[in-house]
Amino acid sequence: MTLENKLLLIRLLKSSDVPLIVSAFARSDWTEKSASIFEKYLNEQNQGKRVVWVAYYENQFSGYVTLKWKSQYKSFANNNIPEIMDLNVLPSFRGYGIGAKLLEVSEKEAATKSDIVGIGVGLYGGLDGGYGAAQKLYVKSGYIPDGKGVTYKYKSILPGKKFLLDDDLILWFTKKLRSNS
Repeated sequence: MTLENKLLLIRLLKSSDVPLIVSAFARSDWTEKSASIFEKYLNEQNQGKRVVWVAYYENQFSGYVTLKWKSQYKSFANNNIPEIMDLNVLPSFRGYGIGAKLLEVSEKEAATKSDIVGIGVGLYGGLDGGYGAAQKLYVKSGYIPDGKGVTYKYKSILPGKKFLLDDDLILWFTKKLRSNS
């Protein structure tokens, strides 16, 4: 499956998108995607803290991605590395290359202010694939682990400690966007 001969529109998030997004995720049994999340994203976008793109595939909401200029991950924040966050493509739209296109758009924007961009990814698979597709996409797109191991809730993990395998257990990656000549 590819995007050939199909209409894919990627544009900035608008307030009118919020109910469509929430409804689309609810239909996919993804109930943790509430309106408050997207309203927060929109507010941060208006303040210049984050950029949010939405994807519409054949006029249907299909996914989104955000780029946060100041990451909560200490290593990225200390090095002024913007973070691509919360890349999501609805299950029924996966396999068309929408995630790769959203990633590409956010990388181009990150390159306007930084030579490097970062991204975090969860570690589990799960029945719906979990983070497996994202892990593969990031590696294929040129991301490499930052070498600092995993974090839990943005804090470094020490050997021998136990942590819940959930969305807060993250491996961090970076990608060089341009040479700093």
